[in-house]
Amino acid sequence: MCPSQRPSGTLIQRVLGILFVTASLSASGSQGDSFFDLDLKEVLNLEITSVSKKPQTISRAAAAVFVITGDDIRRSGATSIPDVLRMAPGIQVGQISNNSWAISARGMDGRFTNKLLVLIDGRSVYTPTFSGVYWDVQDAVLADIERIEVIRGPGAALWGANAVNGVINIITKSAAATQGGMIEAAAGTTEKLAASARYGGKLGDVGHWRVYAKGFDRNGSTVESTGASGNDSWQQQRAGFRTDFAITPRDAVTLQGDYYDGRSGESARLNSLSPPYNMLTGTSQKVSGGNLLGRWQRDVSATDSFTFQGYFDHTERDWPAHLSEVRNTYDIDFQYRTKRFTGHDLVMGAGYRVSEDRMEASNQGIPANTLSFVTISPSSARRTLYSVFIQDDITLFPQELVLTLGTKLEHNDYTGYENQPNARLLWTPSETSTFWWSVARAVRTPSRSDTNGYVNQAILQPGALGNPTPRPLLLAGGGQVGSEAVVAYEAGWKQQILATLSLDLALFHNEYKELRTAVFGSAVCQPSGLPVSAGCLFLPGQTSILYPFGVGNRASGYSNGMELSVDWRARPDLRFQLAWSELRMGIKEEGTSFTTDSEESAPRHQVVLRTAWNPRTDTDVDVWFRRVGALGRLGTDTQGTVSIPAYNEADMRIAWRPSTGVELALVGRNLLHKQHKEFTSELLDVQNMLIERSVFAQLKWKF
Repeated sequence: MCPSQRPSGTLIQRVLGILFVTASLSASGSQGDSFFDLDLKEVLNLEITSVSKKPQTISRAAAAVFVITGDDIRRSGATSIPDVLRMAPGIQVGQISNNSWAISARGMDGRFTNKLLVLIDGRSVYTPTFSGVYWDVQDAVLADIERIEVIRGPGAALWGANAVNGVINIITKSAAATQGGMIEAAAGTTEKLAASARYGGKLGDVGHWRVYAKGFDRNGSTVESTGASGNDSWQQQRAGFRTDFAITPRDAVTLQGDYYDGRSGESARLNSLSPPYNMLTGTSQKVSGGNLLGRWQRDVSATDSFTFQGYFDHTERDWPAHLSEVRNTYDIDFQYRTKRFTGHDLVMGAGYRVSEDRMEASNQGIPANTLSFVTISPSSARRTLYSVFIQDDITLFPQELVLTLGTKLEHNDYTGYENQPNARLLWTPSETSTFWWSVARAVRTPSRSDTNGYVNQAILQPGALGNPTPRPLLLAGGGQVGSEAVVAYEAGWKQQILATLSLDLALFHNEYKELRTAVFGSAVCQPSGLPVSAGCLFLPGQTSILYPFGVGNRASGYSNGMELSVDWRARPDLRFQLAWSELRMGIKEEGTSFTTDSEESAPRHQVVLRTAWNPRTDTDVDVWFRRVGALGRLGTDTQGTVSIPAYNEADMRIAWRPSTGVELALVGRNLLHKQHKEFTSELLDVQNMLIERSVFAQLKWKF
């Protein structure tokens, strides 16, 4: 174990001491009542909507679904959505820097994971620029999140392209559920200062409203190679509102919106064709944006209902050495549900989306001779996407056997029509047992950078590893990428073994085709363009070598895995939750091509164990342990292949409610090591960072 990863015995002893004292002082106040929001049966009967685009319980969902409740979020002590997602089995979360993450489901992880669809209240938040998610701007008042539905496996038959390996749907509370006021504040080591305020009220007899404001300032982490500051501090402010109306007994209308503005620091590797060739520089991304969403739900009759939703989303990002991006997205969606036909629960719908963007080079605060990591041409584009879907739950035997058939037909401007069908079978032989099977096809459609991008991947300076020549070597290229496809086979078992013990097991086998690849061509001298093999290095005026690569779809692969979650209420005041996942992947490239999705970018195994204890009605003690397997071949830089060793970490939260509406908490995160490494960007555009241990205090006041 390296010195930077050596556990701090002193800190651990102090934390355990606090836990022991708290337990001792609280033993006399322990009650026999349950202190958790839901008992085990209520958890299994939680209503979710992401699996079938209609309300259904977890136990009746033919999918690998995990729900993170609002109480789970509160007790976790997490301050960001990515950290909350670490709870879910089958979800890989690797922190790259203080404000960037790699998050995927069932493998193929990266800073811009392109096979995971993320939604907030039904609004897609992936960026068509890279088919990934800018996690530094996906935020909310965490206390206002009702639940996060995490679906592992394809969801494309309902949600469309890019829902290849999973869907994450973040659902906020209704305005009626957030009445009155709330103020939260936190301060500590990494969390320098964070505060949020929310207030809600009534709109006569027809509705409710709430408004909120939130801001934070977080310290940076540490560069692994030098121990210097990572220049990745993070500041952001946001505000928003939500209103919910019950216009008539049959009609419900929601209108909500958010605006944010901030800066995300980054310790970037800048490349140039002149000395020093590679330079580590602190940069700052300026980000801002807003969205407005409206939803109308109507019960047409006892058997029929529909939902009409539309939203507008505006984002701006000035990312030095990458690009300056402005994007407007307009989306409308209509969904109709009918149960008028005996034995059928039919859902159908249509959607239309327009995405307009403007891309330019960004040289803010960096040397003029810096090469941009990506150039996109044409600089402006307008892309449309339209789709129709239908899905039918066919009851073969009442309360016991249900067959689900569905498909989504989608048209995009890059690859035309894409068909994404699925079939699911649900068998519930008893109230406590559920078995399910599924087969589905999903696609990942190209992004703007896939089809219109040129990437300057890296500069190898003269004499560096991989470049024995006296000239700098530029690795760069682009091309045309088509759709990537997966056919996924899944099976699962959900069982309430005892009134206090349940398990959820999912098995899967994925077969991938036409995965994105790159292949190197022949090196040429610049500016002459003559082959290096012809001896052009000795010609006068040659300043560099270009080693070009072209991109395409020349790889296939597979993945197998298992995901297990166990929930045990050992006592009314003590709960254990286990999430365990195993993953095996293999990728086969054609000829000399190589895939851009590393089969070693996600850990082979992960174990998360959470313990929630209420020694008194006014006291919470939560301990969160996780074991994450090693990562390999994340990329190759001038120092060789980048890999991440396996690590263990633990978080702890102790909270006390001295009076109604007031909660004080002390939170420690990453307590086992002073620093540790979790992930690195697949673009190799930032330095390898060490994630810091942090301790902070929280105050929450409801009134």
